[in-house]
Amino acid sequence: MLFTGHDLSEGTAVVLKSLKHHHVKGNFFLTGDYLRNASFKPYIRQMLKDGHLVSGHSDKHLLVSDWESRDKLLISRDSFLRDLKANLIELALSGADTSKLHYYIPSYEWYNSQTVAWAEEVGLSSINYTPGIRTAADYTYPEMGKRYLSSAAILEGLWSHEVKSGLNGFMVLIHMGTDDRRKDKLYRHLDDIIKILKKKGYQIVDIPSLLN
Repeated sequence: MLFTGHDLSEGTAVVLKSLKHHHVKGNFFLTGDYLRNASFKPYIRQMLKDGHLVSGHSDKHLLVSDWESRDKLLISRDSFLRDLKANLIELALSGADTSKLHYYIPSYEWYNSQTVAWAEEVGLSSINYTPGIRTAADYTYPEMGKRYLSSAAILEGLWSHEVKSGLNGFMVLIHMGTDDRRKDKLYRHLDDIIKILKKKGYQIVDIPSLLN
């Protein structure tokens, strides 16, 4: 289970409570802005105390390439590396052992081959949620029109995919905080998601255990 955090975090307490209740280790990818936010620091301490993976999601949540043309960079190598290194500094200041961090999720879950290569220069492999499921669309809200996906629709797609193809090795991403205009928060369903996955025999592990 992957969780990203930038400027919103209203669901983090719910997420941490569900993971602790089910003895599941989560994977939290946080921006520098999240790590610097004084109101979020108790959550970060709890993540580390509970033994969850806490890694980076860029420092300022920069959009690195064009939405319409992924290969069209919007940032230079120097700016990209400066942002990523700043994120690592904030992680260290928050108590994370950055020497053991090998994976990060690019901001907006958006990247290209060039930014992947740049991240590798500082020892970080770029990872993302697994295609085929739509849990990452939990940031959408009704005013987005056709782009909006309700939690019911997201969950229907998740369990439909599980029945057809299984979810072995899947990285499922859920946002810890979403726009106030979305009243239908997917993180409120995390408890049930974990229960169903365990009932179906899945073992929920951290990213190093999965990828190593």
